[in-house]
Amino acid sequence: MPVSVRFLRILASIATAAALAHSAPAAPAQAATGESLAEQAASKEEAQLNERAAAEEKARAAALAIELAEPATPTATERATLELVQSIQRTRFGTWLQEHRIAWNAIAIASLLVLGFALKLVLQRVLAAVFARVLERANKKRLSDALKASRVVTPIAGIAPTLLVARLVSVLGDAGVINPLVSFNVSNILVAIAIFRGIGIASSLMKTADDVYSSRPEVNRPEALRGYRQVLMVVIGLAGGISAAAIAVGKSPVVFLAALGAATAVIGVVFKDMLFSLVANLLLTAHDAIRPGDWIEMKQHSIDGRIAEIKTTSVRVQNADGTVHSVPIGRFIQEPYLNYRSRYGSPGRRVRRGIRVDLRTVRALGRDDLDALSSVPALVGALERARSAAGDAPVTNLCVFRAYAERMLAAHASIDPTLPVVVSQQEATATGVPVDILCFIKPDAAPDLSSVEGALLDRLTLALPMCALRAYQQGSDLGPISTPLPWLGADDLAAAGVVRA
Repeated sequence: MPVSVRFLRILASIATAAALAHSAPAAPAQAATGESLAEQAASKEEAQLNERAAAEEKARAAALAIELAEPATPTATERATLELVQSIQRTRFGTWLQEHRIAWNAIAIASLLVLGFALKLVLQRVLAAVFARVLERANKKRLSDALKASRVVTPIAGIAPTLLVARLVSVLGDAGVINPLVSFNVSNILVAIAIFRGIGIASSLMKTADDVYSSRPEVNRPEALRGYRQVLMVVIGLAGGISAAAIAVGKSPVVFLAALGAATAVIGVVFKDMLFSLVANLLLTAHDAIRPGDWIEMKQHSIDGRIAEIKTTSVRVQNADGTVHSVPIGRFIQEPYLNYRSRYGSPGRRVRRGIRVDLRTVRALGRDDLDALSSVPALVGALERARSAAGDAPVTNLCVFRAYAERMLAAHASIDPTLPVVVSQQEATATGVPVDILCFIKPDAAPDLSSVEGALLDRLTLALPMCALRAYQQGSDLGPISTPLPWLGADDLAAAGVVRA
């Protein structure tokens, strides 16, 4: 019997009992001064008759409400199912099944599940064709491709058959065809499964909307709504999970949600870090502070790498040496960090290193020096670039080295040519002249990008003697330099592996 009918019957019985109790004879009151006992009895009797008539009218109204609430006839699907079951029971095989109740319950439920699966396949094909035709006519090819990629049609097509089977199982249980306890549990479990499918559909639809929005030209960034999706999925998953669990055990979800609301204060204390992470995720997504693929640096935690994944409560960063850090997402709104995406967006390894040159080896180049450099094939292009950069000023060996380093890095096979290669000179200090190098290594250059970076720095360090320069060391180790360093010839450079012979 439906819950609403039971509820109305209870209300009707309560109303009838209250009316009859109210119409019971009351204790005689004290007679007023100057009024006769006969008049008091007549008035009381008349009042009692009126109250009894009103109570009977209320009882008839409650009975009429119950008759109206009772389902007059089952639906066409329920009636067809009951007729089919009754026709099976009239056969010899049905008689045997009625004698073996366990087999009859199992076969009935299995048959309904097979029916639901068949309806799901049919509905899935119909919905796929309808969605494709409607989106094609609306010229929404991008949305159509996103829906196909998400495969959201399959769970959508499975919800209606699941609920239908749950209803038919409940009808067979109310009719006494199968065990009412079995039908109650199976029906509740099927409804819970439908709720979980609805949660998955919500997640797929939000992912589809995110993909369509992120691919718009004015947005043009992957997973632009990722933070919003994750927070909404936490709320939907929590509410849906509680409702599914409550229905599966035969309880009202309102009871569970009310208990959850009463424990909100305790939950807020226990899960304060998670709630703070959800808020941080929303803020970072709204301001587009970090994205997957951004190169970030957090010196206080020794983090210098590329963001591989942004989760609900954490960010996974892959460092240059291959190690992986999992950083709580709240750190990105509490602590300072560097993000190099604003200038150079590259999925590869960003290389920013410096070589300190001994200031005592830097000098202007004379004619003999320029002739000596012109004899080295690796320095011909660098010498021309240094002359162009110097203009009317004298050319120094440090200027030639900077030009050589820039040309060598730009022509290297492991360096990304679409991004800038910058070789700059900083202010001289007590520890030499810093020459800073900025370039980007391709992500597929090698499994370990740090080895490629080390090889590039080694090659630049070995190229210092080619320009009569020396890396800075402590003065107490080397002592004063009285004569300039000699130029290395082509044979010496080839032997050192700096240039090819």
